[in-house]
Amino acid sequence: MDRRPCLSRRRALGALALGTSATAGLAACGPDDEGFGNADPVQASDDAVALSEIPENATTLVNFGGQEPYVAIVRGSGGDVTALSGYCTHQGCALAVGHDGAELDCPCHGSRFDASSGDVLRGPAADPLPEVTVEVDGDTLKRVR
Repeated sequence: MDRRPCLSRRRALGALALGTSATAGLAACGPDDEGFGNADPVQASDDAVALSEIPENATTLVNFGGQEPYVAIVRGSGGDVTALSGYCTHQGCALAVGHDGAELDCPCHGSRFDASSGDVLRGPAADPLPEVTVEVDGDTLKRVR
């Protein structure tokens, strides 16, 4: 008896349907908005942004351009500024500022970080957010590369 190693039409169509469903399911895992919800990051120009665009006592996402452009700027009063990576340490999704501004949230898998320190508040991320070097120069905030 000669059996062919080929798939039957029924099995091939079933495998195709399963593969299509799996692809659609994986695509649904990532956010369409790159993690920033409805709030667009402040756009920097030449690695600089006017300090007046960063509200005091708040966390603001800034797009400095280039590779890994998103930075979470945590500003106290005046020139008191801390900068953290705007990407989750779990799988690199862009973060969003939480509703109270005290947290940075990952819309992909639910990790949460303390906005002032970058410490992990909830996993699956295990590592804190790395700091980004910035400096206040007069009325301008500059990213140092």
